[in-house]
Amino acid sequence: MRYIWIIALILAIITCCYLYYQVKILSRLNQVVVFFIRSTPTDFLLVPVIRTINESATPKIALELLLEGPTPEENLNPSVSPGTKLLDLKIENRLATVDFSSEIKTNFVGGSQLEAQLVEAIVRTLLQFDTIDRVEILMEGNRIESIAGHVAIDRYLP
Repeated sequence: MRYIWIIALILAIITCCYLYYQVKILSRLNQVVVFFIRSTPTDFLLVPVIRTINESATPKIALELLLEGPTPEENLNPSVSPGTKLLDLKIENRLATVDFSSEIKTNFVGGSQLEAQLVEAIVRTLLQFDTIDRVEILMEGNRIESIAGHVAIDRYLP
């Protein structure tokens, strides 16, 4: 009988250690929300997608995940033009200034609604962070009027 109690105690200690390890792993996981496009026969919808990461969530990581686009299983479309690279991100006085490569404009295919969704996806991805209230979008270090001529981005957003 004594051996049963010793084995039960050892199993309880092993289980506690395992659960403690799992809690530590889960506490290190963070989540960010990125926004992709779902196309329907009559509309384009901006869809929030939660990404779990193994490091502290930062605006830069969130933008990089946005640029990676959706996974095939999600059955969504990217919201940012393919090939676009994040050149720089600065946050000062609650203003996020994000600088993208020229592919954001040259690879853009779509009309006014998709352009609005692209801008909204960038802004909403950044505004989820408490340190950001406004967003400035640059291309190759320059402020531009619009990506495709429909949505003004030559000012602070939103």
